[in-house]
Amino acid sequence: MVHDHRKGAASFWLAELGEPVLRRPLASDLRVDVAIVGAGLSGLWTARYLLERSPELKIAVLEREYAGFGASGRNGGWVSALFPVPVPRVKSEYGATLADSLERALAKTVDEVGRQVHDLAIECDFIKEGTLVVARNRPQWSRLLEGAMGSTGSTILDASGTARILRVPDALGAVYEPSCATVQPAKLVRGLADRVEELGCRIFESTEVSAVDGSRLVANGHTVLADHVVVAVESYGSELAGRHRSVLPLYSMMIATAPLSDAQYEAIGEPPTGLSFADGRNLVVYGQVTAGRRIAFGGRGAPYNFGSRISDRMDQREAMRRKLASDLISLLPGLHEVKVEAFWGGTIGISRDWFPRLLLGAGNRQVEVRGYAGDGVAMTNLMGRLIAGVVTDPDNLPEYLPILTRPEREWEPEPLRYLGINLGLLLTRAVDRLEQAGKPAWPLDRMKRVLIGR
Repeated sequence: MVHDHRKGAASFWLAELGEPVLRRPLASDLRVDVAIVGAGLSGLWTARYLLERSPELKIAVLEREYAGFGASGRNGGWVSALFPVPVPRVKSEYGATLADSLERALAKTVDEVGRQVHDLAIECDFIKEGTLVVARNRPQWSRLLEGAMGSTGSTILDASGTARILRVPDALGAVYEPSCATVQPAKLVRGLADRVEELGCRIFESTEVSAVDGSRLVANGHTVLADHVVVAVESYGSELAGRHRSVLPLYSMMIATAPLSDAQYEAIGEPPTGLSFADGRNLVVYGQVTAGRRIAFGGRGAPYNFGSRISDRMDQREAMRRKLASDLISLLPGLHEVKVEAFWGGTIGISRDWFPRLLLGAGNRQVEVRGYAGDGVAMTNLMGRLIAGVVTDPDNLPEYLPILTRPEREWEPEPLRYLGINLGLLLTRAVDRLEQAGKPAWPLDRMKRVLIGR
């Protein structure tokens, strides 16, 4: 793994908690039952459920930076039942039975995260108020209706129904999905790290894993032997030997406003705190009304770095900050005078076909998870439970597992990857502009789908 400390601005969520007090690094050889690479939500949920099933297990989590350093501590805070691949596509490839089973599991996962937060006494502003996806032009409306028809539990709202939840002046309507909560993600991941440590898991921070070879790992130059190895590093997996083309690190950026004044809050319809929201554009945006009555708002569109390189410079793109602020005001004009107080970002992991992966190797003794594509806060919990099942009870795994263990497709080699992804981003912006202007966009839309695999 290439080591490159990234000491750019922390996310707003992490900054709220102050500087972390680092746990000690690994300083000697180690023998454990389960070694987990990565102290993000995937690794920590895995440790939690393993210890819930088998408290006697010796588990070590090895983290290059600190718990929550990556996407787990800087994401949009949506605990959602969303899957990166549209439900109709999942049904067409795997049939309604397996697709419906996965959809039910994801909906239950939202409540499972809430249960764990309660049982473990993690104070992370968990609020279940659902998510609202607004259509602002006819193509967006058609896509939302198609997705809602293929899903269960969604409610289709007209313009007036939308306005009763969130005041988006140009909304044609919206789809409301109740299976979504929001959290302060840094509080969730840091709190979970503390709790699994209290349950007996050992967490080593500032510990770089440089090699994974079956049951043997090399970390900080020391040997770690384990009966089971779990690799859960999401987009940073692009830096691991042999995995360079398995996951693509794509930047997603965020802003946070100052707390809304009463007038600003009223101007956007006084939505409930904890509500998550987006519109139906192709180049994803996402927001939440935080417990502190701020708007945390993010989106895609920052360029992909050649060679899947992850670096600080992308985290500080002023043009992206301005674009997010502009997109927020376009969506919610009532916030035209709101102050943006924070800007941050980092990479999410995307597989070539956009399906998240749970990969099993060496007689199920080596497990890898990746490719959440930005929908990972709930998915990490589901993956943690699945991994615990693989380790402790492999004969009783859920029927939908083949959707997650499907064979991988690799991303193209460079420079094709660089050219294709960045051209795909440009085309996606162009499609959104044409749709908003009421002009035909299908030729460009078809081309960008081929390029980005979605």
